[in-house]
Amino acid sequence: MEKVLIVYYSNTGSNRFLANKLATDLNIEKAEIRPKVGSFLVQLLLSQMNFSFGMKKLDQDISSYDKIILVGPIWTGRLIAPLRTFLERYKKQVNELYFLTCCGSKDKDKDGKWGYAQVFDRIQEIIGNKCAHCAALPITLVVPEDKQEDDEYIMNTRLNDANFNGEIRRRYEAFKQELKVVAN
Repeated sequence: MEKVLIVYYSNTGSNRFLANKLATDLNIEKAEIRPKVGSFLVQLLLSQMNFSFGMKKLDQDISSYDKIILVGPIWTGRLIAPLRTFLERYKKQVNELYFLTCCGSKDKDKDGKWGYAQVFDRIQEIIGNKCAHCAALPITLVVPEDKQEDDEYIMNTRLNDANFNGEIRRRYEAFKQELKVVAN
């Protein structure tokens, strides 16, 4: 049986929702990334500057896991400091990495300045061929059609059991299939 760990960071709760859902669905362990500096504004600034004050050490031995599922947000088209810090600190210990994000980027803008595709490329740069798969679940998939261009509404929307259906649920299930992990 493969040993799999979810490592996640969440500021607003949507990525925590995903991490918890995966942990429950697959019956696997999870660990939270805890930055040494917790302020959202500081983390946003550090992410823009490609800098970090670091993170608290995880209790788990990352090298003992066959697969690591990294779950976390993308802010302004950037790999955020807590996720980047995890990847840089543990890249030699990771055997195989899967990345899942609930982000504010829209699919149509995925290749643009604020899109998620460049973050996937950055993860690949850091972790190399250990990166098996990256997937985005844009929060816009749960936003009503008449609010699709309302940035404030989009940024205030959070994943939860009530709105986790339709296309976002389909993509989540497809991500689980990519993992090829059988629930314990």
